[in-house]
Amino acid sequence: MADRPIAARVGLLGVSGAGKTTLFAALTGTDYSRALVAGGKSLAASVRVEDPRLLRMHQVEGAHKKLVTPILEIVDGPPIALSGPEKQDNPGVLSQFRECDAYLAVLKSYDGSDPKTQIEGMKGELFLGDVESMNRRIERLQADVKKPLPNREELQRELAALQHLSEGVLGGDTKVFEKLTPEDEKRLRGFQFYSRKPIVPLANVGETQLGTVPGPATSFKLETELLAMEPSEREMFMKEYGLASLVVPGLANLLYRELGFVTFATVGDKDVTAWHLRKGASAWDAAGRIHTDIQRGFINCEVVSFADWEKFGDYHEARSHGKARTEGKSYVMQDFDIIHIKFNV
Repeated sequence: MADRPIAARVGLLGVSGAGKTTLFAALTGTDYSRALVAGGKSLAASVRVEDPRLLRMHQVEGAHKKLVTPILEIVDGPPIALSGPEKQDNPGVLSQFRECDAYLAVLKSYDGSDPKTQIEGMKGELFLGDVESMNRRIERLQADVKKPLPNREELQRELAALQHLSEGVLGGDTKVFEKLTPEDEKRLRGFQFYSRKPIVPLANVGETQLGTVPGPATSFKLETELLAMEPSEREMFMKEYGLASLVVPGLANLLYRELGFVTFATVGDKDVTAWHLRKGASAWDAAGRIHTDIQRGFINCEVVSFADWEKFGDYHEARSHGKARTEGKSYVMQDFDIIHIKFNV
């Protein structure tokens, strides 16, 4: 199975002993001892976003073809300190997650620790990191705008945008980032603000706590042991613990959805491919995801919904029954549209 370029990077945040590294190893298939050796440095590994619909398509459209899936990069790093002198290390810890697109908050619950306190504390540290970086830049800009620099007017605009943003963040305006103008978005793009990125919580509970903790939760230790078993043996133990399914195998898909992605598929002579797009993206955007030449020469897009594909058995049958629609550049892509783009360059 081949992969596309990384759809997004997800950082694992958590206090010491939360189980981040155990989860990282189970999720990515990385050897646990290798992950531990990373110590105070971040470690990244990729995980495929496997969709049952794509696997079904691959079987029908040609199991001999290459199967290509979106991937996420998972980043593990040092723990965040929520109290004590270790808090002074948090800026350096968070800097290792600056390039991430979202965070998975790993919450220690197996020992009676309060998950809510932890996630609020982590959000506070992310918030503080943003405020400190904004304040440093504001101080530099306040000095620079007093100088006869050739880009003084642009620096003044950046300063005004940052001051407005800082006031909103400090005032608790959760939608302040959404209010940025396109011009200000461009000016502030380099900041990679922590607090505007999605945070998905996952509690690491004890075996006796399964099913009793509100929100997404599982026992990392138990799931690691179960995933190492043969399927028949695993099923038996899952029944004993009252588990209908495991959390870790579906985690990549959960993160993918939380990041706001939808998937579209293409069937070629040599491959069956799933591509990632942001919700609300157009057929024009989909063309660019495949190749810039296809986007440049876009004529139209033939679309078959997965429901119609499934109903009629394959793409050509759905097409022969009139279920292939011709759409233009502005068509808003729906989750798991199967498309064929006509283009000319």
